[in-house]
Amino acid sequence: MKKWGARRGLLPTLNHLIALEATARLGSFRAAADEMSLTQGAVAQQVRALEQELGCQLFDRLPRGLSPNRQGKDYINRLRLALGIIDEATRELRQQDSGDLAGRLTLSTTPTFASRWLIPRLPLFARANPDIAVMIDASETVRPLRGSGHVDMTVRWGTPPFEQGHACFLLPGSAIAVCAPALLEGRAALDPARLHELPLISDSHNNWKRWFEIYANPEAALSGPVFSQTSHAIEAAEQGMGVALVPSPFVEAALERGVLVKALDDQYRLDSEAGFYILTADAVAPQSHCARVIDWLLAAARGEVEP
Repeated sequence: MKKWGARRGLLPTLNHLIALEATARLGSFRAAADEMSLTQGAVAQQVRALEQELGCQLFDRLPRGLSPNRQGKDYINRLRLALGIIDEATRELRQQDSGDLAGRLTLSTTPTFASRWLIPRLPLFARANPDIAVMIDASETVRPLRGSGHVDMTVRWGTPPFEQGHACFLLPGSAIAVCAPALLEGRAALDPARLHELPLISDSHNNWKRWFEIYANPEAALSGPVFSQTSHAIEAAEQGMGVALVPSPFVEAALERGVLVKALDDQYRLDSEAGFYILTADAVAPQSHCARVIDWLLAAARGEVEP
């Protein structure tokens, strides 16, 4: 084992390392200063002091900000992993010292993902992991992974790279058309050419516009109820109000129960490069509470955990 006390003079100051990571992530001393509640000059001084201590420059100074150079990128990537391990170890130690052995974690996601995919599976997670308590923050607001009001992880829709955090793919984002069984009137599927004659339920993602651009007349006039949240669009489809075009993971259970049916053949699904990703501030330490939650979510996405 290394004797860190004897090597203390070789370890950079922690505040300097934090300033370096924030500057690299945010791209400027000013943005890092705002996050750290310091002055821009103080952050710049800490980074310069670290560069002098290491004997090399870590950033290319650009007209509109800073960009890590080759040496800086390698050093910062390792630094983020180390800071993540320190953060996780400190959090777990504080929980133990306070008598909280449950290992509370906060997972932020959208209301639709929470209600239609995550929450039905949480009882199984709780039984398999009684020492971890997951608090779900269901909101359209994207919560930070660092700083004030941060959460342990988020599940969000998008395409990498993300502005913040370490991303882990969870679920594909392909959308399928669904409706109440009565709307099919005994047919196996609807005729795509006449789909615009039916009420088409929309949400904020406006999937129907993209669908008609690919499969039918892009100039077709669409009619039907519009909702701000996908969960409400799905509920409207379950009530027979029309056909909804929504991500397939959100309606798997409803299809199995027969509350909804596929309104179109599978060849008319709306594929997307985007998907659902788990985001954490950094790569998580193996066997940590965060790692166990992520592993379980991935197993559930593969169908190895049944709701």
